[in-house]
Formats: sequence, structure tokens, C-alpha cells
Amino acid sequence: MHTNAEFHQYLHHVLEEKIPFCKLLGMKLTDLNADHPTLTIRKQPELIGNFSQGMLHGGVIASVLDSIGAVGVLLKMAQQTPRQTAMEQVAEFAQMSTIDLRVDFLKPARGDVFVASAEVTRLGRRVANVLMQMHDQNGVRIATGAAAFILHGKG
Repeated sequence: MHTNAEFHQYLHHVLEEKIPFCKLLGMKLTDLNADHPTLTIRKQPELIGNFSQGMLHGGVIASVLDSIGAVGVLLKMAQQTPRQTAMEQVAEFAQMSTIDLRVDFLKPARGDVFVASAEVTRLGRRVANVLMQMHDQNGVRIATGAAAFILHGKG
């Protein structure tokens, strides 16, 4: 059986380095607790949607929430059905697809650092449901989300 440390190291590498879009957004995993994982992004000029007010683009917010939701599902799967190796566990990332994503934008995203978190509310054999949220560096909640992921793996 793999160690959590090894699995977490692979997960960091995949999300932060191997997935080009996540790397472009500058996503950094900051907590890999299966019950409440978090990631952060820093505001960059390329991520601004409203240039006159310097606000983060809504598509960036949705993408970050979708990503932390998937990480949450992967961590919960590792907790409930651990695979033999860390590589097998991370490979389940490629076996998931978002089938529904809802985002509620609550406040303008004007901060410099944003933290997204997730909570898996249901992990079934074929579908997982997740609630997500994003805060700025002052703790102001700027968006919430809910997602459903289909799990294509053999279980």
C-alpha cells in the first residue's frame, strides 16, 4: 500500500506542473486533508476579467472551484478505497469528469490571493457530489460552487 506522503507528492506534481491549465492559473495545493482540501492562486494580470477594477475573471473562479472539487473527490477516494500504489491512486484523476458545475459569484474578486476549498458530500460508485467555496486573503467569501463528477474507474 502506498503512503499518503507519496500520493500527496504525486498529486502536487500533477495539478501544479502536469496539467497545463492549472499551471497557467498558478494553482498551488495548500492542504490535502480529505475532508477539507484547499488550494490557492495569486492574482496575475492574465487572470483579470474586469480590467478597469482589477477583478479576477469569473471563468478563473469557476475553473479553480472545479479543480479543488476534483481534488476533493480524489482525496476522498484515496481515503475510502486506497490503491496499491500512489501512481495508481493519482491515475484516478484522469478517470473523472465534471458532469455538472454551478457557481454563485457573491462578491467581486479584487484581492491578491484566493483560497478555494472543497467538501465531498457524497461519494458513490459512479458519481461524486462536492460543495466548494473561494475566499480572498481577508476571508471574504467571493464564490460558492456545487459540482457532480462521474467516476469512470472500475471501482
